[in-house]
Amino acid sequence: MNFNEYLKTCREESNLTQEKLVEELYQFNIDLFEGLDTNALSKWERGVTKPRLNKQIQILKYFQEQTGIALPCHEKYTVHEAEEIICQAGIQNLLGKSKELVLNFPSNMIVAEDLKVLQLRNTDMLDKVLDINVDLDKDFNRNLTELNSEHFKMWALHPDNTFYVCEYKEQFFGLLFTLRLKPEVFEKIINFEMLEKELTGDDFASYDEPGTSYILSFFAMNEMAASMLFLRYYAYLISHQDVITDVGLATMMEDAKKLIKNMNLYHANSKVMGEDLEMQTYRETLANFLASEAVIKMILSEQDCPEE
Repeated sequence: MNFNEYLKTCREESNLTQEKLVEELYQFNIDLFEGLDTNALSKWERGVTKPRLNKQIQILKYFQEQTGIALPCHEKYTVHEAEEIICQAGIQNLLGKSKELVLNFPSNMIVAEDLKVLQLRNTDMLDKVLDINVDLDKDFNRNLTELNSEHFKMWALHPDNTFYVCEYKEQFFGLLFTLRLKPEVFEKIINFEMLEKELTGDDFASYDEPGTSYILSFFAMNEMAASMLFLRYYAYLISHQDVITDVGLATMMEDAKKLIKNMNLYHANSKVMGEDLEMQTYRETLANFLASEAVIKMILSEQDCPEE
């Protein structure tokens, strides 16, 4: 979907005339929308011209405020439908370059259709992938989290957590693990009042109650696998936005900071873990997480997407 289609759809679903929306946007952000008139708005809706990204973000935030929905006009999408609206090239731009989290395994002979992203609990690779993840956790976090395969297995088998694994010809090619924590548990984890190893099944939010998305682990063999994993993750967030309040993570890796910035997460807390070692936590509300330049480019700039 292009931004012009999104703008018109949201305006009409909100029962606003062009004149009324111009007035509303002016009141919402006088400095940014000063001088806006129905002629300019009409051109935006017809795709003749397009507002700058900062204005697109503010328009999204206006509809967020009016509806109470993180991504208005997309709240009824399934995961598959949400995947269809996300530009994969936009995901690759979001990820940027990484030396540790995303490797450079040759991909000239691999096409996206050869890669599959599955829930880990629905594969025959569960124990193998969990062992890989434990090794990665020990490496990335200097063995300070004290997490083992049993921790990850219990979490992976919980029906409300999303443990994605990327496969290529039934071989491991990447993982993206997230926990759906109850909001009060998320606060404790982000503020270092509780350790990840202390989490139990009672700390996870059920499918029909508000919860948070806590990114636990990420690793991919190449950029294509990484983009497939994050494509599924953003589609999951969009399709479950009615029950997700916040997004967050913890890391000690410098290599992760560019991705974190692109994901529109802000620094929450720090904790010294050892000599020259510091754990950083990052968080954001789902609404602000989605109201970012990266997301606008991924889902509302179809004409700028090279793969289209």
